Amino acid sequence: LMRATNHLIMFMWAGVLVAVQAEWSLLCANGTGTDPDARCPIGATCCKSTFSANLLGCCPWPDATCCSNGLTCCPSGTTCVDTHPPGYPSWGFTTSCTPSTDPDPVHRHMSTVSTEAVAAVQGVAVCKYGPPLPASPTLKNVLVIGDSVSIGYTPFVAKALSSVAVVQHAPWGGDGGAEETAYGVQCLDYFLHSSAGTLFKADVVMFNWGLHDGPQLFQSPPANVTIPGQEGSMAVYAPQLGNITARLQAYAKATGAKLLFGITSPMLNNVQADNDVLELNRRAAAIMSAVGVPTVDLHAAIVAKCGHAPVATCFDHADCFSPHCGAAGYEWLANSTIAPAIAKLM
Repeated sequence: LMRATNHLIMFMWAGVLVAVQAEWSLLCANGTGTDPDARCPIGATCCKSTFSANLLGCCPWPDATCCSNGLTCCPSGTTCVDTHPPGYPSWGFTTSCTPSTDPDPVHRHMSTVSTEAVAAVQGVAVCKYGPPLPASPTLKNVLVIGDSVSIGYTPFVAKALSSVAVVQHAPWGGDGGAEETAYGVQCLDYFLHSSAGTLFKADVVMFNWGLHDGPQLFQSPPANVTIPGQEGSMAVYAPQLGNITARLQAYAKATGAKLLFGITSPMLNNVQADNDVLELNRRAAAIMSAVGVPTVDLHAAIVAKCGHAPVATCFDHADCFSPHCGAAGYEWLANSTIAPAIAKLM
């Protein structure tokens, strides 16, 4: 796992916590030409990130191997080996990092790392960047950190608050956004920085994890499967969310930001999946109550509007909030529940 700050980047290597300087001076080669100033901290590696808006991201290892799948990376001196179970979606693979067979030590970078240690490493997902626009000097700045459901409602929150705030989403990109809590632990500090390495200073940070932390969202993969950068297990949700929350509180103390946790939206078409969401919501609510972070209950608001699972249709959209919905559902959620909660904190 990696931890980045303005000055240090810290990660686990063979069970040892390693820290290196983390000035954001490593300029990334950008084949798309859309983000010529994209960079990573010294001690990390620029890699392709398929679901990042600029197709770039940062691997937490120095001089890492960027995997050809465009999503994961491995430590220096290793080769990416993907395992993709039959029937899983295109992103449903895990990456093992095996020792490189390249005899050239300049390429292998094996001088200080044993073969046994390298063989034990699992690949990690490349971290996506934070918001694309600089903080507004005249309006309040709101940062929404969350999954693909939050990607859906953020534009409507931005519209509702446009007279008083600029609302942006982190990470900058698509797919599952902030994904599972393990990805949040690894990449949170990247979510709080622009692709140019500038720390984003928000007035309000609304954050959420849960849908990618165990509940079965689609036909495959099954519940509680660990796929770095995509899916995680309910068993590790609470401690990892606690880690993320503590670090966001430290960020808030340093910047003056206010925090708001979004209680996870439901899985209306699947009773078992929604029960799992409710259990994660109970754990999240307990964490936020213990540390004094206010919450806004997306699950309760949606169920009050659409009914309890199983629900086939809401807002004239089949499988609405299972986990996604159409524009009408997202706009209603933004206007009725999220924007008012954020406005109270500004």
